Amino acid sequence: MDFSAINWIAVLVAAVAFFALGAIWYGPVFGKAWQKGVGLSDDEMKNANMGKLFGSAFVFALIISVGMAIFFFGFGTDPENPMDATMGAMYGLMTGIFFILPSTCMNYLFARKSASLMLIDSFYHIIAYTIVGIILGAWH
Repeated sequence: MDFSAINWIAVLVAAVAFFALGAIWYGPVFGKAWQKGVGLSDDEMKNANMGKLFGSAFVFALIISVGMAIFFFGFGTDPENPMDATMGAMYGLMTGIFFILPSTCMNYLFARKSASLMLIDSFYHIIAYTIVGIILGAWH
């Protein structure tokens, strides 16, 4: 595995973008619907250890960004098909649609979670993975 082909600044920027999307997605856009879907009261939300939650969420966003960079560049690149933002977007989108969406939906079906919660969480990840792919591809 060749880590020298990975742009680590792009990985960090991708993780920040992933995290920032989550702040918007689970805040003003779908925050209340998500909170209802997972069954958390306002008091539970207020009493949460936000530093621990946000810190952990950022670490996971960073792990995802590193993993995608390894898939994109760590196994060598194809000079005939160089990575760019468009290719990165396609890889991120396809990862979200064909891996994240079905995995999330399978888990939520067995957990008896609502279809709306499945869509909120799945589409967040589809968009986030697409953004990570764009950033990694554009900065290669």
